[in-house]
Amino acid sequence: MAPASIHVAQARGTTAALLRHWALPDAPAGDAQLVVSELVTNAISHGSGAMWLRVRYGNHQLRIEVTDGSTTPAQRRRAGANDLGGRGLLLVAHVSHRWGVADNGRTTYAVIPTLTEAPPCRRTTQPTLDPTC
Repeated sequence: MAPASIHVAQARGTTAALLRHWALPDAPAGDAQLVVSELVTNAISHGSGAMWLRVRYGNHQLRIEVTDGSTTPAQRRRAGANDLGGRGLLLVAHVSHRWGVADNGRTTYAVIPTLTEAPPCRRTTQPTLDPTC
């Protein structure tokens, strides 16, 4: 089945249920739902083929991955003041510890800390294929 915009709401709802099951605090859970919405929307709008969402929790962080069939890596755009879109990855970068692409451009991921203290580093430059900070 080809992805459709209804899948954004379904992915967000499934993620919310999973995060409740893990008993995560509201702040990282809200950030995770925003990241899922943006990454799934990007995969639907700019990707191709089937899409997969993966959410992992460990080492005091969430890792959210969205994979599709396109090998064109996600890139932040510079949206104009009147543009209706183009800010999704800016939002992802703002709420995540780091984000980037892997799997030859097919997977876009974001890492969200679940601790209350500030993360040790924060990516301020364009993401690379290297998933380290």
